[in-house]
Amino acid sequence: MTRIAMMRIAVMAITVSLLTAACAGSSDPPDGTTRPGSGLGEPVIDLGDDETGLTAPLSAFDECDSLLDHLRSEYAERVGPWGFGNERWHEFGSLESAAEPAPDADGSDSGSAEPVGTGLIEGVDYSGTNVQETGVDEADLVKTDGRRIFAVSNGQLSVIDTADRQIKGVTRLTSGQKTELLLNGDDLLVILNGYLPPGEIAAGAADGLEITDRTAWHEEPVTVVQRVRVDDYSPRVVETLWIDGAYVSARSVDGVARVVTRHDPARAFPFVSPQGGSRSEEAAEEANRAAVTASTLEDWLPSYAVASGASTSGPVEGGLLPACQNVYVPIEFAGFGVTTVLSLSVGGPLAGDGAVSVMAPGDTVYASPRSLYVATSTWIAPELLEDASTRQRMAEDWRTALHRFDLTDPARAPYTASGSVPGRIRNQFSLSEHDGHLRVVTTTGNLWWGQADAESSSQVRVLRQTGDRLMEVGAVGDIGRGEQVQSVRFTGAVGYVVTFRQVDPFYTLDLSDPENPAIVGELKIPGFSSYLHPIGDDRVLGVGVDADESTGAVTGSKVSLFDVSDLANPREVAVWIGPRRLQRRGLDHRAFLWWGPAQLVVFDISSWSDQTAEAVALRVEGDSLTEIGRIDHTDPSENIGSTECRRLDRNPPGEVKPSDLWYPLAYPDAVACEPGEGPMFGFDCIPTTWLEEADWPTIDNRIDIYGDTLGCEIDESQAMVGFDCWRPYWVQADARSSGLITGYETLFACQIDSQDIIVRNLVIGDELWTLSYHDGDTYRSADGKLATSDLTTLDRTALIDLF
Repeated sequence: MTRIAMMRIAVMAITVSLLTAACAGSSDPPDGTTRPGSGLGEPVIDLGDDETGLTAPLSAFDECDSLLDHLRSEYAERVGPWGFGNERWHEFGSLESAAEPAPDADGSDSGSAEPVGTGLIEGVDYSGTNVQETGVDEADLVKTDGRRIFAVSNGQLSVIDTADRQIKGVTRLTSGQKTELLLNGDDLLVILNGYLPPGEIAAGAADGLEITDRTAWHEEPVTVVQRVRVDDYSPRVVETLWIDGAYVSARSVDGVARVVTRHDPARAFPFVSPQGGSRSEEAAEEANRAAVTASTLEDWLPSYAVASGASTSGPVEGGLLPACQNVYVPIEFAGFGVTTVLSLSVGGPLAGDGAVSVMAPGDTVYASPRSLYVATSTWIAPELLEDASTRQRMAEDWRTALHRFDLTDPARAPYTASGSVPGRIRNQFSLSEHDGHLRVVTTTGNLWWGQADAESSSQVRVLRQTGDRLMEVGAVGDIGRGEQVQSVRFTGAVGYVVTFRQVDPFYTLDLSDPENPAIVGELKIPGFSSYLHPIGDDRVLGVGVDADESTGAVTGSKVSLFDVSDLANPREVAVWIGPRRLQRRGLDHRAFLWWGPAQLVVFDISSWSDQTAEAVALRVEGDSLTEIGRIDHTDPSENIGSTECRRLDRNPPGEVKPSDLWYPLAYPDAVACEPGEGPMFGFDCIPTTWLEEADWPTIDNRIDIYGDTLGCEIDESQAMVGFDCWRPYWVQADARSSGLITGYETLFACQIDSQDIIVRNLVIGDELWTLSYHDGDTYRSADGKLATSDLTTLDRTALIDLF
């Protein structure tokens, strides 16, 4: 029984009528849709030499008893002396990452263009979240309606007045990780990964068996959804919903949120483990199988609990999250996990009804205004991975299953169809729905460890729903032989794919005929774009890295402006090259800003290696890219990097004698102090590496990539402002004998202690707002800052510390 179920029972009794209604014998789901099938459906069908295939539709059960019998028998076959084993083998090598944006017709950021109670229009008066599909909002760290900004920092929601740049209201939230927001008028949904306390380890052991309560090893993940009402600038938590499982992603269409969670039922079982010997293992396996066959639905399906306010102090309601008829099971075992799609009105009550679950762990979520798709990866039994040849074959035969849910009903998202494609998808941008067709870009071949082999290639598959199946109607392949997909973007009937090994082939696709998709153009340039953003009918921005054309080694950051007015002849018409590698492109598209009215591009180039954390602003003018400035969140009053120590000079490579002498390879600037001299405060320092003689000619090149080092005869904690420092004691004598330091000086190596890394960018009126977190820790949303800058000059106008 899950912790939520136990918490719910401890607070109040749940009536039997909830479960009875869920298990009624109707042949159709309670949402009024037609059931795709009863029983277990048909097996996967191979379509022939072209490697296309389709997955049988998921099956539902008319009665709860039938569902429970199936779960018991299906999982009892896979239990062993250690329980279910590693439930995550199925996603080994997954390339999943977050979503990326799509432009409006005028090239500005996607999202709702409707006034939301303020008289201001998104895309005209202010920018919103950079989303993949127009009309489909995505949960994000920060939201705005142009008049107010809502941001989370250290478990607290702050409401900022954009007119006077002041925090006008705050409220505490449930503590957790990956906190994201959805906004509709004066209502917010706050969604996060929370945790219930670990369970107690059952005491004692008997008959050579030791009870293993998995919930005692780690906290049990719970998705927490809080509805926050904002009266002008005053936020208050109205309701809190707890759901078994981790938060995956969320979308919102017309004020209705679809929250996707992933529950691991394997964590709930009180499995035993052997203490030694074959007899002990046999006994453990028998006991674990008995636990599975004696299980109840609450052991398998996620439960929920909902209470008014922010805690369980008031009345709590709850039950099993999905009704039994809304639990869908694949014909072939798809892994240990339950993916649930829950429909919630952003401004309405948090209810547990309307949930649909799939007995497979979802990897990737994509949504159009009418459909939500969940991708699940091939299940691979752990024992199969022990054999190298089998592992190779499984990698080459990898398939991705796709399950469609209908979003046209605001109360629920009923499951409608399934299909599968060979290979792996890169992320949600590998999927796109247009005119009733789902376009999917996959990479086939051996992709273990995320690396493509010489036989790997990518293809575009076009699927159309026919009955309860997603059937392939067209395909084009052999994209980037021996290369791996780095980015994908669809816009209407056109697609763009970037692959990379040593150079960046930028492919253009004509998808106007779904049954005959075609590659119409290709452009090879150094580096690759890990994020693509169309900015009009004939221009695409590519944001990624520059690379050496002969080796593929990354040399810096890069933004490309592509002219795609002639799909058969795409051209790179402008390039911006930065000194550092971009940290987040391809990982979180929401950190990218394209502001069409000003033809402005903003993105971060934060880097630990050279101790900088800033955002770059570029302007697109015709066929040119012009850098207009950079933004950081440093506070001048902190005087970061100041010191009273003597800075050490860099020695030219030809004058440094390669020996046991320590040299600041990673941090070129150094300082040394004699007793009584002031330190360099706030710097974080580390020792650098030893060098071989062959390395000396290339020292300058390496130094230019990195930051500072220092040395002082002082306490390392006071060496340099904003840095942490320590003494590499094993090189002090060499440094002194070589003359690098003198007298009573001591050499220190330092590394920056913290950075305020910019993670989001917004335009409101004539100001650019930037959000940063300490060390870029967006997962926990800690120590946030908001800064405002003049949109034209980029001069800072305010710096706001979030609570």
